Amino acid sequence: MKNIYFVQVDVSASLGTQSAYLPYTVGILAANAWTSNIVKESFTMKEFIFLREEIQTVVDRMDSPFIAAFSNYCWNTEYNKALACAIKNRHPECIIVFGGHNIPDDFTFLEDYPYIDILVHGEGEDTIKQLFEALATMQPLSDVANISYRSDNHQYVRTQTICQRNLDFPSPYLDGWFDDILDQYPGIMFNAILETSRGCPNQCAYCDWGLLKSRVRLFPLERVKAEIQWMANHKIAFVWGADANFGLYKRDLEIADALVAAKESTGYPERMRMNYAKNNAENVFTIVKKFKACNFDRIGATLSFQSMSPVVLKNIGRTNNDLSFYKDLLTKYNKENMRTYSELILGLPGETYESFIAGIGKLFEIGQHFVFEIYDCILLPNATMGQKDYIEKHGIKSVKAEIIRPHFQVQTSDIPEYNTIVTETNTMSRKMWVRANTFFYLAKAFHGNGLLRAFAIYLFYEQKVPYEVFYEGIINYFEAHPDLFTSKLYFDIKDHAEEQSVGNLNRKLFFAPAGEIVWEDHEYMVLHLLNDLHQFFTDMMPYLKSFAIPNPILNDLLAYQTNILRRPNNKEAVVPLNYDIHGFLKDVYINQPHTLMPKKHCLRMIDSNMQQTWRDFGKIVIWYGRMGWSSYKDDVVEF
Repeated sequence: MKNIYFVQVDVSASLGTQSAYLPYTVGILAANAWTSNIVKESFTMKEFIFLREEIQTVVDRMDSPFIAAFSNYCWNTEYNKALACAIKNRHPECIIVFGGHNIPDDFTFLEDYPYIDILVHGEGEDTIKQLFEALATMQPLSDVANISYRSDNHQYVRTQTICQRNLDFPSPYLDGWFDDILDQYPGIMFNAILETSRGCPNQCAYCDWGLLKSRVRLFPLERVKAEIQWMANHKIAFVWGADANFGLYKRDLEIADALVAAKESTGYPERMRMNYAKNNAENVFTIVKKFKACNFDRIGATLSFQSMSPVVLKNIGRTNNDLSFYKDLLTKYNKENMRTYSELILGLPGETYESFIAGIGKLFEIGQHFVFEIYDCILLPNATMGQKDYIEKHGIKSVKAEIIRPHFQVQTSDIPEYNTIVTETNTMSRKMWVRANTFFYLAKAFHGNGLLRAFAIYLFYEQKVPYEVFYEGIINYFEAHPDLFTSKLYFDIKDHAEEQSVGNLNRKLFFAPAGEIVWEDHEYMVLHLLNDLHQFFTDMMPYLKSFAIPNPILNDLLAYQTNILRRPNNKEAVVPLNYDIHGFLKDVYINQPHTLMPKKHCLRMIDSNMQQTWRDFGKIVIWYGRMGWSSYKDDVVEF
């Protein structure tokens, strides 16, 4: 009996961690492989390696490994390469197998990394089973589909491509493949992946999800329900939904009911995150409403655009619904106090600086004032955008950027992981990429996280100042006044983007009162500004006065904006006002704008979940609360 090790290292979990993901990908590979009698009679499954342990520690405990099979994604490939190289040095006879999304559909990894013996391309369940059978019986590797390897005469061989058609694989959860892990690490709160379908009907150029050349397939419903119950029984804290389009099918409502029932009866899973379908808004709304009722999904519905530019959408092979559709949808969600978030991607071909910032402004116009994310455009090796001809056509230039895991302490001994990000195209220079990146973080801090949201909304509806013009003006203001306290934070963010654009080591951003925790750029800025809010508004007042807002309204906006913001040890504020600022904003949020009306009154603003320390504030409000939803005091009473 020969020993097999599977490696799927968690994104950040190391020894002593408080939480970690169960290694679902390699678990389902093992579960399917061991349905083969040949595999059962030939191999012993020794261990799932899933924590980011010291390389030498892992190698030292390996017992005569015959095969070490690695699942690769952007968050673990560098670790995997280091571990595979160390295994090969200690055990030259061990067969090193690499598969997963980060493995290109060519010989690159075999050419660059001589310690790797076999590559698995595409979905791996059937391939791994056939590969193990071939290795056990000394059959030629050429009979195994979807792999690359070196032949005996040192030639590279790519076998035929065959797509998996069915998902009738055994469940690693239900078949007990993770029982030993749960027993061995009782101190870890485990997270899990729930996969109810596989594949995507869309074929966006930046993504490799829809390019597996296989139709969308569904896992058996009873299996899915049984896995949900297993997760509840084993006190799984967080579930990540692996589907590309949850809510697309009617049965997804039944799955949502099973998740809610499990939580209500056992308390688990505590939370979950889904990638929702864009083409079945009614199903998604129903599901999100079910999850909100039991505080299940902190993120809410995904209303993603990737770009607002028709040119870009054509270049990436994507279609979006009309903006009026999304505006109506946002209104529906906001009226029910249900969360949504939206996504754009920076660096897509055809995007200009002007179209990018106008797209952010358009998000605000249709009602997305709270949580929006801008993601770097990542060149994935198996996506259309990652191919040479596409790169040349659109003048794409990229750099390797270190992946920074926010909200955690830096692990000094960890092996850095990288993404290849687009920083220049035919239509956006590197300089404008830096400015666009900086614009986003300012808009996220000042609008999404609420520091100047009341001013921006007032100016948009009362003076017809486009949102992007307001926030672009702030950049120009900081550039003209570099010595301001707030300007210096702006230049920190700009310099950070500049460093990233040329592939320099990604500097970590800290806020000392919250401890040695890494923050995203906008969070770094918000924390520093909340810590000296008086200085922030002193800095901003000349810019705000440049719009000639009538003094009584300006004073009300300042009083409201200053006191509504949540901060540690700031439980309550009573604010006299002459205008109905709060009612005006509430109606804007549900896309029912009206003129700001005079109204002499007082507002009592209460933080119903006040945090006493910056560390707790950072964790509960900034991280868990995605501050866009939790930036303002939540109990506001007029008297």
